[in-house]
Amino acid sequence: MIGMAVGDALGHPTEFQASLASIRARWGPRGLTTFEAAGRHPPGTFTDDTQMAVAVARALCRAGVDDIERLMRVMAEEFAAWARSPLNNRAPGGTCIAGCRNLARGIPWREAGVKGSKGCDAAMRSPPVGLYLAGDRTKLRSVSAAQSTLTHAHPTAIASGVAAAAATAWAANGGALDAIVDATREAVQAITDDELLALGASPALVQRIGTREMLDALWKVRDRASIEADDVCELLGGAWVGEEAVACALWCVLRAGGDFREAVLRGANSSGDSDSIACIAGAIAGAHGGYGAIPEAWARGVEQAEALDRLARSLFEASEARGPVRLDASTDLFGAEVLGLRPDDEDLGGDDTEVDSAPDALRSFRASLLPRTEEEP
Repeated sequence: MIGMAVGDALGHPTEFQASLASIRARWGPRGLTTFEAAGRHPPGTFTDDTQMAVAVARALCRAGVDDIERLMRVMAEEFAAWARSPLNNRAPGGTCIAGCRNLARGIPWREAGVKGSKGCDAAMRSPPVGLYLAGDRTKLRSVSAAQSTLTHAHPTAIASGVAAAAATAWAANGGALDAIVDATREAVQAITDDELLALGASPALVQRIGTREMLDALWKVRDRASIEADDVCELLGGAWVGEEAVACALWCVLRAGGDFREAVLRGANSSGDSDSIACIAGAIAGAHGGYGAIPEAWARGVEQAEALDRLARSLFEASEARGPVRLDASTDLFGAEVLGLRPDDEDLGGDDTEVDSAPDALRSFRASLLPRTEEEP
């Protein structure tokens, strides 16, 4: 959990840098090497990636996984609270906001997600599922797929959520790094068309794409793991979509030989969705090496470090108990347990169309939905 937040915070300042050259022009020939400020946000501030992962982890702790309907209801509360929170001021994805709005309105979770979006948000927030269900492959697949559907109902987005959780679980179980891609592929291959349809995916997309895009991306990782590159996005794509984000993160971990520092800095110093790459890479490398593998200055200096530590311990406790546990109030970053699904959440307004990922479009869209959220400069 800490590794995920650290990677995210490192990639935060570089997320919208156009190229690796521009990153190096700003931070030196080695690029970004430690926490830096991102706009008005101080060094060590993570993004919506970790915020949503916190929501997932809290839902797992509050509800357990034995009743998927209850778990998704609690997760919907967590997502809606995040969407309304003043802390949601870090360029959240338009699809996530649309899905959260639908959940807040009471739309069933299988119908709330945007069917045509395969953005990487479903993957970036799913590592806590891999930690909680590291010992149960079947439940891991079903829960990580379900959490994806709350906002992203594209088959590839669902598959990417499963892939990120499975890779994290493999690392947490002490699996060999040279087998992590095959283990992740095995988890994705187990997703059936019937499962995708039951989760609300478009029948046309299931028939035409299914899990193929995620599986193809994992093949590329295996084929290119031995190729060195300064910018992972030149090999595997910009990572704005789910399959590329997981692939880029796995490549960073493999090229780093599991070394946490190198893995996350490779992700952060990339021309694409650098915070999401480094976030997923940080989850996998953190699970592989443990807390001690994370540089102490980063582990202690990342935003909300103490609350994240408490949440991680609660997630472990819940995993061992296989049931709900009481959470420390400090972990409720967005007020989910206080607010729940408030009646006025249905007044968020706006339409359900996907928005452009450019910062100006995101700011405009977010302002129309979240009038109380502070605007980016």
